[in-house]
Amino acid sequence: MENKYDQLKSDVYDEIIAIEQTLHELSTLRTQIDIKEIDNVQKAALGTFLMNFYVGVENIIKRICKIYYQKVPMGRSWHKELLELSFNPPKGKLPIFEKSIVEKLTPYLGFRHVFVSGYGFKLRIELMSSLIDNGDSVWAEIRKEIDRFWDALDNSHSDK
Repeated sequence: MENKYDQLKSDVYDEIIAIEQTLHELSTLRTQIDIKEIDNVQKAALGTFLMNFYVGVENIIKRICKIYYQKVPMGRSWHKELLELSFNPPKGKLPIFEKSIVEKLTPYLGFRHVFVSGYGFKLRIELMSSLIDNGDSVWAEIRKEIDRFWDALDNSHSDK
C-alpha cells in the first residue's frame, strides 16, 4: 500500500541528488582555485554553487511544509520563517530539523540574500570560504535529520 507521502519523499530525494551534485561541483571547483588569485568569474561560480546548495535545502523544507505541514510562509521574511518552521512545526506535526541545524543554515541564508541582491564581483571570498569549507559537514547533518524525519513520519503513519 502506498504511503500518502511517497511522492513527497521521492521529490525530496530528487532534490537531495541535485544538492549532492552541487556540493561535488563546488568542492571540485574549490580545489582548482587559488584563493589568493581568484578572479571575479571564479568567485561568481563558487557563489552560484553555494547559493544553489542553500536553495536546494530550502526547496526540501518548502516541499515538506506545503504537503505535510500544509503551511508555507509568505511575505517579506518568508525565508527566515521557513527555517523556523522546519524546527518549530505546526501542532501535531514532526519537525524536519533540530534547531542546531537551522542555526548552521542561517549564515547560508544570509549569503543567499547577499548573492541575490548583489553583484558576483563584489562577493567576498573570505566570507564565502567558511561556508564552502563547512558545506559537506552541514549537509551530512541535514541528511541525517531528513532520514530521521522520514523514519519518524513512517512510524507515525504505520498504524493508520
